[in-house]
Amino acid sequence: MKSRAIRITRLACALAALGASLSAHAQFGNSYCIEEKPYSLTVDDDVSPYANGCIRTLADQRAAVLLPSALVNINRVPPDQSLRRHAWGFLDQNGRLAIAPIFEAVGDFSHGLAAVKWKGKWGFIDTKGRMAVPPRYDAVQDYAEIGLTVAILDGRYQLIDRKGQSVGEPMDEGVQSLHLGAGVPALATVEYKPEYRSSTGERRYNDVGVSLIKPYGKGLYIAINAEGRYGLVDRDWKWVLEPNYQEISVPGEDGSMAVAYSEGDVLLLDADGKAVGAGQGYRSMMPVTPAFWSAELGRGSYAVLDSDGKPVTTLKSAEAQGSQRYGDAIIYPSGGKQMALVPGRAEPLTLGAGLSVAEDQQGYVLFSNDERVPVGLLTPMGNWLYAETAPAWLKDTGRMVVSQGKLWVFKQEGELLNVLDDEGRALLKPETVEAAKSRSLKELPLDIPGSALGLLAQDHCQCAEDGAGLLLADGGIASDPAWSNIIPLDGSEDDYGAQADAEAAGLKAEQLRYAAQTAEGLLLLDAMGKPMDLPAQQHIGPFRHGYAPAYADGVSRMLDRDGKTYDLPRDFFEAQIVAPGVVRFLKIAAEGSPWGLYDFVAGKELAAPAFQDVGLFQDGQAIASLGQDRVGIIDLQGKWIVPPNHHSAERITARIWKLRQAGPQENEYERPAAVFNAEGRALTAFRAKLSVGVDSDGAIAASDDKHRWTITPDGSEAVDMEDADYLRMGDWTVLRRGPRIGYLDSQGQWQIAPLTATAGTFRGEPARALLTGEDGPRVIDDQGKTVTALPVGEWRWPLGSDMLLRHYYVGNREMTDYTGLDGKKRLSVEGVASAYSEGRAVARVSNRGMRAVDDKGTLAGPAFDALGLLREGLAPVGIDSGYGYVDAQGKLVIAADYRAVAPFRNGRAVVSTLEKSMIIDPAGKQVARVELECGVRTLYGSHNQRLWPLSLPSRCPR
Repeated sequence: MKSRAIRITRLACALAALGASLSAHAQFGNSYCIEEKPYSLTVDDDVSPYANGCIRTLADQRAAVLLPSALVNINRVPPDQSLRRHAWGFLDQNGRLAIAPIFEAVGDFSHGLAAVKWKGKWGFIDTKGRMAVPPRYDAVQDYAEIGLTVAILDGRYQLIDRKGQSVGEPMDEGVQSLHLGAGVPALATVEYKPEYRSSTGERRYNDVGVSLIKPYGKGLYIAINAEGRYGLVDRDWKWVLEPNYQEISVPGEDGSMAVAYSEGDVLLLDADGKAVGAGQGYRSMMPVTPAFWSAELGRGSYAVLDSDGKPVTTLKSAEAQGSQRYGDAIIYPSGGKQMALVPGRAEPLTLGAGLSVAEDQQGYVLFSNDERVPVGLLTPMGNWLYAETAPAWLKDTGRMVVSQGKLWVFKQEGELLNVLDDEGRALLKPETVEAAKSRSLKELPLDIPGSALGLLAQDHCQCAEDGAGLLLADGGIASDPAWSNIIPLDGSEDDYGAQADAEAAGLKAEQLRYAAQTAEGLLLLDAMGKPMDLPAQQHIGPFRHGYAPAYADGVSRMLDRDGKTYDLPRDFFEAQIVAPGVVRFLKIAAEGSPWGLYDFVAGKELAAPAFQDVGLFQDGQAIASLGQDRVGIIDLQGKWIVPPNHHSAERITARIWKLRQAGPQENEYERPAAVFNAEGRALTAFRAKLSVGVDSDGAIAASDDKHRWTITPDGSEAVDMEDADYLRMGDWTVLRRGPRIGYLDSQGQWQIAPLTATAGTFRGEPARALLTGEDGPRVIDDQGKTVTALPVGEWRWPLGSDMLLRHYYVGNREMTDYTGLDGKKRLSVEGVASAYSEGRAVARVSNRGMRAVDDKGTLAGPAFDALGLLREGLAPVGIDSGYGYVDAQGKLVIAADYRAVAPFRNGRAVVSTLEKSMIIDPAGKQVARVELECGVRTLYGSHNQRLWPLSLPSRCPR
């Protein structure tokens, strides 16, 4: 039953998407005469949640009906209410059988044609039952007013005319569905498949039965097939691991193995997609640290696997419960001893008995004995310093600090004991430790492999004889009694981006420079703390772009890392390094003086003083300003790449800039901005609330409230994704577009191209439609041009109405305005009101039910639970759980004895109870009815005479 229900649901969804109004109960044996009504935005006539089932609502004076098939002998029709060997036909408005029941399924008539299913394929018949379009399609929709419909053949959507001829251009393969609506031109809604676009421009869809979930391993992707089963595919979407799994996930950090779940088994997948641990009886798996996995075995025991999925050990329930994670290691008790699982070891490491964790600093784990004396240290690399392998000073440990990946060990009083690397090697020589006792330690701002470990500064009294110095990587000290202080010239404690900048620039340990403060001035020191060939300076600034400012003997100069100096013109009041070998300079000290650019290596002026500001250059470009709202981008020659007519600028990447529009702006966060490339070309228009960012994989994206762009890393192109959501997935970008609405002419061509909007049908002469898009609500002509701009609000234009409706609140009161196509208000009504029909509208007034509204906007007549529009003098009405009809004064004319009702048209309406459907006249008299007799659907006329089947099954009990 479960699988059948799933099949029913899937088919029902597919039919709903197509728009073919087929009766589900006809296919699956529901013998009731009412159906659940699909949700509709047009609700003015919908008073009941149910639709007529045994006789469907009249359309084009025809009503679809399900009866014993005319192609089968009545005695072969099972009299068991299963509706087997029944078929669809049509009644006329007087209840006579106009088209014999021979079809497997049908739609309702629309513009003279109805969809019918014959031998598994769909075609169309006219009102006399003649085949107008042969049945050859997999699915179809109703014909629209423009004389076209949508049909599916071999999985592809196409437009066909009333003769079944294909019209218009072939549908793009990215179209998931196309729904054709009413009006001329016809409202058309396009839905799109998820699109996968490669970096080379290749486009793929889910048609091959593969949907990518996420990238994994070495060029693979976790994917699901059409049945929702998981596997692994390569870049060409070929199955590397067949989709035989209920789920595949990556619960660990990036780079860890995936977990695959199948019926009764859990296993790991390596980066090549090969299974690890299959058949081991694992019930579940979780990463414990980046180096270890925990696999549940049952009865509370767990297997511990390494990062490659190889078993390391098995923990009993008590051992597992007592385990703790420290960095990448796992510590657990076993047999009265502490054990450790450390990365790189194929088996557990025995630490010893009587040990407990005293302190953990980023994977450096200190253990103490029962007397709380430190006796052992486990390092991040898994080395165990204990007993003979432990340094003698370890017992004196009072405090541990990790700096730049190294462990600094101090006594409780603050005296340095030593520095250890992650393998447990002591880095400081004994004489270095001794020398450091009289001086304070300071961290360096940069962590460069092979560089000095720290600074040794004199105490506040400056009474140490050794002076300040550098604590070198080899454990030695570079020091001089004449040095009172050491200043790092690379990086700064206040510059949080200094480390990233140094790494990006490829700065090496041997390139680092320091300044030693002496009585004669500042000495330039190399990476090993040796004075370089440069006289003492009064000032040496930090290095930037490979150069540092220096000042001595009243002259400002620039110097490189070799100590070579470069002169600056004497008339410079101030100079600041902004690029390799280039400074921005001021000649005048006055506030607001202009900046110029000067190449001090070549000794020439690049740009005369003209800029109010010049930023730091990166990749040969910088932000520059001539004043308020005069910001642009310049090159190293001072030439404008992006003109100085913007409010501000922001660097995104070496090739991408974001510039904000100049001018007054009330809310700064809404200031329009645009994306420019390094050639100064705008890649997007100026958009309010535009955000631009770079993903972790380097992809550049821009978006505002309504549009999204993907930008190539070189800045050559920005692809407008409009409202599409996109996600980077390895070599692919996954695009998911929302539905778009446009208008098609009778030739199947777009008269108004699809756009992201809420739109209505064209009606009237000249043709007009209501559309709400980026520019707000508006009335448009049949070329898409705005005729009337409307105020913000919830607008709709019901069919048959000559006025627009706007719903809104005044305090807690709901209101409806009736507005002409010129945007001028004609009438206001309390409540959520409908369109007018025959001089009456209906409104739901809070919790007071529904009432009629007269042409003056006044509530009239009694309140009902539900009330529809007047059609031919009668309106459907809901009273308690029943439905009937009232007249224009609200008088009940046809009793509320039904579960489903439809509006009157041409003097006829279809109504239903649970057991039967009927066609009635305005007096409520039965014209025809269909109900079960002898377990089969039976049609009766106005005088209760049986019209179909002509005879009942012979097995029918008399």
